[in-house]
Amino acid sequence: MTMTADADPPRPQGGNASKTTLRRNRGGFWLTRGQIHMGYLILAAMSGTGVVYRLGFQSPGWMALYALTVLWFLRDWRQSAKIIWQAWPVLLPCLVAMASTLWSVNPLVTAYRSFQLTMTTLIAIRIASAIPAHRTMIVVSLTSAIGVVFSYLNSVVTFLAPAYHPNGALKGIYMHKNSLAKATVNAAHGLVSLGFYWRMAVVGLVGAALMIPVLGMAQSAGAYVTFAILAIYVPVLYIRRWGGTARRVALVFSLMVLFLVPLVIVLSGIDALGLLLEKLGKDSTLTGRTVIWAFGLEEIAEAPLGGVGFGAFWSVPSYARLYIEAYVDEGLYWFHNSYIELMVGNGLLGAVTFFGLLIGVVIRCFQWYLQDGSVTAGYFLFYILINLVAALSDNVIYNEHSIRHMLIAMAWIYAGRALGRWTDVPRSG
Repeated sequence: MTMTADADPPRPQGGNASKTTLRRNRGGFWLTRGQIHMGYLILAAMSGTGVVYRLGFQSPGWMALYALTVLWFLRDWRQSAKIIWQAWPVLLPCLVAMASTLWSVNPLVTAYRSFQLTMTTLIAIRIASAIPAHRTMIVVSLTSAIGVVFSYLNSVVTFLAPAYHPNGALKGIYMHKNSLAKATVNAAHGLVSLGFYWRMAVVGLVGAALMIPVLGMAQSAGAYVTFAILAIYVPVLYIRRWGGTARRVALVFSLMVLFLVPLVIVLSGIDALGLLLEKLGKDSTLTGRTVIWAFGLEEIAEAPLGGVGFGAFWSVPSYARLYIEAYVDEGLYWFHNSYIELMVGNGLLGAVTFFGLLIGVVIRCFQWYLQDGSVTAGYFLFYILINLVAALSDNVIYNEHSIRHMLIAMAWIYAGRALGRWTDVPRSG
C-alpha cells in the first residue's frame, strides 16, 4: 500500500524574502504577507458563511474584501492578469451573468448583482492563488463550526437580542433556519475532515455528531439528507491511504452507494421523504417549494435561451411573484433551488457555462483525490458534492457572497495545482 501525506505539497513562492514582510514600526514588529493573506481568508470565511450577520459586519466585511481585491489588482496588475487568464473557466459564468444585463427585465439589478457575483469569484481566485488548500480547509471548517456553536449557545442562554427575518425568527447568528442548516452540515463535514487531517478522527466524528441537535433546531429536511452523505465520506477518508487501483475501486464503490441507496428506497415503495417531512412537521410541498419550482419552470419556458437576467426575476412585479409572496412566502427572493434560479436568470446560456464548470471541478477533484489520497482532496471533493445536492432545495451556488460558490472556484484552482494544470505566477519585479 502506498502511504500519502495529508498536507498539500509545498509550492514555489515568487519574489525574494525581503519583499514578503511589511514593517509596522521601529520596535521590530513585522506583518508577513502570509499573515495578511490569512486575515483576508478569515474575513472572507466569516462573511461568506454568515457568522458576522448578527453583529452587523456583513456588508462592511464584503466592502473591505472588495477594496483589498482591487488593491491586489493595482499593486501587481501583470501578475493579476496572468492569474485571471488561467482562471477564465471560473469567470465565464460571471461574464454570462454580466452579459445578461443587455436583455434583463431589470438591467440595474442584474448589473449590480452580477458585479457582486464577479467580485465574489475574484476574491476566491485571490485566496486560492495565495493560500494553500489545507489552510483554506482549516479556516472555513473552523469558521462554520464556531458559528454553529455560538448559534446553539444562543438558543440556550440567549445572549443575543431577539431578532426576526421575513422568513422567520433568526437562528443564533444566522439569517434564518436554512442558513443555520447549511452551516451545520458544512461544519460537520469540516470537523470530520479536520479530525482525520490532524490524526484525531474520533474527535472529529464526535464533533460532527454534536451537530445533530442543531439540525433539529433548523428543522430542514434537506440538511438531514446532506448530513447523511457523511456516512459515505467517512469511509472514503479511511481508505485514502490505499494505493492505485484499490483506492479507485473503493471510491467508486462508496459513491455508487450514495446513488444506489435512494434508488433502492424508491424501488421499495417506501415514502422515505414523506416520513421525514412528517417527522419534521412539514407538508408534501416541501414547505411550498414544489409550488415555487413549478412557477420557476414556467419562467424558464418563457425565456429558455438567455433567461430574464441574473437576479432580476424577484425585482419586478409579475403574476408568479405576487402569487408566491401571497400564498407561499411573503419575503421570498429566490426559488430555493440553485439550478432553477440559474435557468430563470441566465437560461441555457448560463446552464451550459456553469454546469460545464461544475463538471470540470468534480472531475478535477476526483483525479486529485485518486492521485494523492489526501484529506484535503477528499474535503474539497465532498464539499462540492454535498453542496450540489443541497442546491436542489436551496440557493447555495451561483450566488453572490456565498462561501459555497467561492469554494467551487477555489477547488478548480487547488485541484488544478495538484494535478499540474495550474501555474503559480510569481510577483513581478
